[in-house]
This record gives sequence, C-alpha cells and structure tokens, in this order.
Amino acid sequence: MKEILMFQISHMFTEVTPLAPALAILALIFCVINRSSNMSEVGLFAIMLLGYSLFFSWRANLDIAKPLFLGVVERFWMQSNIVVCVLAGLGLASLARSVSVKLTNKHWIFYTEWIFTVVLVARQISVNYSLCDQSSNYVVDTFGRNILSSFPLNAIILLRGDLPGNSLRYLHYCEGLRPDLSLVDQEMMTYDWYVPKIAKHLLNVHFPGNRWNPVETKLPDGTATFSLLRFLKVNEHREIFVCIGLNEGDPTWRKSYSLWPWGSCEKFVPTNIPFDAEEWITLTTNLYNWTEEYGKFEQSSWEAVANGEMWEARVKTAFFIFDLAESAHLSAAVKNQLYFYSYKLYREVINKQENHPITWHKNYAIACERMLRQQRRDIDPGMLLDDAIKHFSAYASKAKDDNQRDAILHAVQYFKEERLRLKHSLKGNT
Repeated sequence: MKEILMFQISHMFTEVTPLAPALAILALIFCVINRSSNMSEVGLFAIMLLGYSLFFSWRANLDIAKPLFLGVVERFWMQSNIVVCVLAGLGLASLARSVSVKLTNKHWIFYTEWIFTVVLVARQISVNYSLCDQSSNYVVDTFGRNILSSFPLNAIILLRGDLPGNSLRYLHYCEGLRPDLSLVDQEMMTYDWYVPKIAKHLLNVHFPGNRWNPVETKLPDGTATFSLLRFLKVNEHREIFVCIGLNEGDPTWRKSYSLWPWGSCEKFVPTNIPFDAEEWITLTTNLYNWTEEYGKFEQSSWEAVANGEMWEARVKTAFFIFDLAESAHLSAAVKNQLYFYSYKLYREVINKQENHPITWHKNYAIACERMLRQQRRDIDPGMLLDDAIKHFSAYASKAKDDNQRDAILHAVQYFKEERLRLKHSLKGNT
C-alpha cells in the first residue's frame, strides 16, 4: 500500500507538476484560515481525494514492479489528478484574493493570475501533447488484423486476456472483419450469463451446457457445466484455436488433443494426428506482416505487449519443434530431424534481425549445441561452435540476472576449447 501511494505521489508530480499539489494544499490552508463559504466543497474534494487514494492503494493487487502493471495502475490515478487540479485552481484563486486585499492596483493581480494560468496550461500542453496524440498509432489495430487474417475459414477462436480479447472483438464486431470466425472468451465462458447470451449470436458454435467448468455436473438450479474436452468434441467439425494462451484450470483435453503453435496463438489438434514438421513450418511461416522494431515502445504500454507477442511468434514454431525433439519417446532419427528443423528456423530468423529478444540468443545457442551432439555431416561443426559461443556470450552479457548465467559462461569456455581442438585436428588432417 505504501509503495503504491509513493508511486502515486511521484506520478502526480510528473503529470501535473509540483505546482498543482502545492496550490491544492494552499486551497485547504486558506479554506481553514478564512472559514470561507466554499469550505464544505473543498473539504468534500479533499476527502474524496484521500479516500480514493487510500482505498485504491489498499485494494490494488497488481505488481507495479512490472512495467505493464504499473501502466495499468497509473490509469486509475487520473481521477485523483483531476481532483488535485480542481483544488489547485481554488488555491490559486484564494492566493490571488489574499494578495489583492493588500494591493491598491487590483488589476495587476488579476492579469497576473490569468497569465500564470495560461502559461501553466500551455506548458502542460506543450509537454504532453505528443504523448497524448495517438492519432497515428495503429499498433494494436495492426496486431488484431494480423491475427484475425491468419486463421482459416470458419474457425473458432477461444480468446484469453485483454489484448487479444478486446482488439479482436472490436475488429470483428465493430468493423466487420472476418465475419466467418466465431470469437468466444475463455474467462467469460465460466460465468452463468455468458454462454446463454453468446449462444444466441453464435448459432454455428455448439455449447454443451450453460457454463465452462472442468467438473461436468448439473446444478440444482438446472445449470449444466461442461468441460473443455466436451466443448472440443461437439465442435470437432471446426478448427479451434486459443489466443493467447489457455486457461490452465481445465486439463480434461490433454489426453485427446495437443496444442500446436499458430503464430501468437495455438491450434487444438487431435493427438492421433501425427506432427508433420515440414508441413507445419510451411503453414506457420510468415503468418503476419509485422514491421515494428523490437523494443520500440514503452514497456508499460499495450503496444509493447502487442509488439512482443508478434516478435515471439516468429520463433514459436522453432521452440515447439525443439521441445518436441526433447521428448524421450521419439526415436533417434526423428529427434535428429526435429533438432535440425528447429536449428534451421532459429538460424533463419536470427540472421534476418539485428535487434531481437535476448532469449533468442540463448535458444539458438542451445539449438546449435544439440546439433553438435547429432554430428550431422551436412552442417559444419566449426560454424555450430562459433554460433554457440557468439550467442551464448551475447545472452550472458545482457541477461546478468539469469540464475543459469554461470553455467552458460562455463559452456562458452568449453565450446572455445572444443573449437581449438577442432582447429588442431583439421590442421593435423591436412
């Protein structure tokens, strides 16, 4: 609570300048000293400000150490800043009246008051206009359009989270984009009111009950719950995707379905369908037309979240294939080929981008290490060692708080020694 209050005060000083809270305090002081007629109004505003700030700081449960959550919390401080500005105006008026009583030329203080107000407002506009002007900001719009356009015809999309939920629903319902798709909110599907209402609009989506719950039952009031597995079964004639992520409270689907990467989203695929890496790479490569630079936006903004999701989508298939190759039940030949596909995808995307998420360095270096183990003749081991050294070193230099950093640096040293041994062996052979 104390931490959020301190952040709120700091935010207030940044947004409305220290003059505003100073004038607001003056308003309270003059109100008490002069026993003015508007004392009740000023007191009401002060109580509102104090009550709102204390209550919000007490109830806010977001970790403001994370930039995005801090940005979310900051939006709720606009209300308190408005009250501070109102009190600041009263404080300035009270100060002007107090000074004018002692002056014979009252016009001078009148003009000074107005000049001060105009200058302060103009200063705020000049400082904040560029930040507030979002007329050319289409990042979230482009994010939503890219995702919607990537889905096959007549698919069902199970939405999760504010960013995909709001952006995709707006484009779909308000702008009429991709009317063939059916958008269903995962979180809302757990409420009693949602399914009966949405079912009236999504006639081609079958809801096998009134509410989503992993435990299927019929409640005394007649409400029937259904599991995710049941939902997938009754809609198996349509392709179903989750975007972004899946509620982990219902594991009933895991024995019958798998989730395969589809850009920022994932697709439900029956477990009896074998994974064809080449086909899936072809399907999921270049799903999106995304041109924003990595790290371009403030980390507290939704634009940064959208940008991050789009960048991570570029390596999602590579990560999935690598994770699949790590499975113990696969044959050595299959593992070898999957590692190769993952390595190839990582290499292609990293060579195209100079600035990218630092985790790509680590993941690609690990992919190189796995390829070294495979001892394939079609890939130069010297190149693999060089890339592993380069990208492990790059990751270690940037991710100083990674608890595996020492192990990574040790691996770099080992690869350097291996590189020397390889050079010596090549010289000996010549």
